[in-house]
Amino acid sequence: MEVQVHLDGDPATKEVGFFQSKVASLEAKIKSLEFDNAELARSNEQLSERVKFLASRQPTWPKGYRPRRYNNMQRKG
Repeated sequence: MEVQVHLDGDPATKEVGFFQSKVASLEAKIKSLEFDNAELARSNEQLSERVKFLASRQPTWPKGYRPRRYNNMQRKG
């Protein structure tokens, strides 16, 4: 967007130019935020798929690990 600047001293023209520059800067900010939002949505989708996969798989113990039950402590008391 191109902003025209008139230096003839007309306050209405200055005001219009001021608001045109504000609109241009806000449009640039919106475009940047839309891009950031798209990146976050894509990242969220990838992480959601990964969490779903990790939550649904069967847990595995490390090789050589044997869980022990401590029933002896309950009997002594």
